[in-house]
Amino acid sequence: MNEKEREQMERAAKAGFTLMEVMVAVMIVGLLTALAVTNVGRYMRRANVTATQQQIVTISQAITQYQFEHNSKLPETLDSLTEGEDPLIESGNLKDAWGNDFQYEKLGKKRFKLTSSGPDEEFGTEDDLSNIDTDKKN
Repeated sequence: MNEKEREQMERAAKAGFTLMEVMVAVMIVGLLTALAVTNVGRYMRRANVTATQQQIVTISQAITQYQFEHNSKLPETLDSLTEGEDPLIESGNLKDAWGNDFQYEKLGKKRFKLTSSGPDEEFGTEDDLSNIDTDKKN
């Protein structure tokens, strides 16, 4: 092997990455991916909570409109809002951001409680979302 061929082989060997360099690069990419996934999950949870709070406001407004049109009577069920020629709300909008049905409860003749089970998808837990402050007595 002549000098020129040896120089080309040495240059070729130096041009590639060592196993250690590849492992460090893979580790950095993995850490960045883990950070991104964690942050995306947190932002998705916030977005779902905000979307559900807005759905509660929209459905509450539809219930108020129903009362206005029906002599101050509350609807028996949320499905009453989706009935008729000109429904107050579309039936697909009666689910929270996690795809679960809202819980609707009459609290007398004029008050109602509309609740989402929240991120844990279980009613009666701390993360439930509602149109009324659950700390106050009904």
